[in-house]
Amino acid sequence: MKITVINGSMRHGSTWHCMEAVRQELGKYDTVQMTEFFLPGDMPYFCSGCYSCFYNGESTCPHASATEPIARAILEADLVVLLSPVYGFDVSGQMKALIDHLCYMWMSHRPDPRMFNKIGLTITTTAGAGLAHTTKTLRNSLTFWGVKKTFSLKYRAAATKWDEVPAKKQIKIRRDAARSAARIARAVKNVKKLPNPLFRSFMFKMMAGAQKKNDWNPVDRKHWESQGWLSGARPF
Repeated sequence: MKITVINGSMRHGSTWHCMEAVRQELGKYDTVQMTEFFLPGDMPYFCSGCYSCFYNGESTCPHASATEPIARAILEADLVVLLSPVYGFDVSGQMKALIDHLCYMWMSHRPDPRMFNKIGLTITTTAGAGLAHTTKTLRNSLTFWGVKKTFSLKYRAAATKWDEVPAKKQIKIRRDAARSAARIARAVKNVKKLPNPLFRSFMFKMMAGAQKKNDWNPVDRKHWESQGWLSGARPF
């Protein structure tokens, strides 16, 4: 199983330890090959809003040297994991910056068909509040990239360091990690048999219609044409 993990923080804190618990459990079901990125270390830039990725292609992004290795790892993975501690009721700034950079992969622009048979996982922790909104931000990106099924883990750790997380809470996290890993392993193994998400099917059909009339972004339209999607071909 190939896993790409994108950490929204450089710290090996509670969120990272939750992922480690899942990784260890996944190793009971399959050989795990994990590629891991830490933000901002592996992608230190904020999106400049130049629109070059949309209108000229993602390789023309001024930060392509940092974003392309991450995008490539995402496309090569069976399981894509986005994790972030809660910062100000949302994801960390650098996680949001990466999401901004990769919007060209969204269903509304140039979705990659390799994303359509992937499993996603989001992991969020906080010492206080903000879990629901932060989880939603991460899930939204996976949804609009076209991921087939997404799992989520979220915990109010009641601590700023993993060593300070109460023992009972750590036991619960490991127990949840074991259950989630079993479900994720089954989903990865049977991903082609899983039902297609209704939202993805609806969004794809809507955007296929919009791209037929697209005279504002030739790069997006050419992508849809090259896949045969404007001629009726369907990737799922």
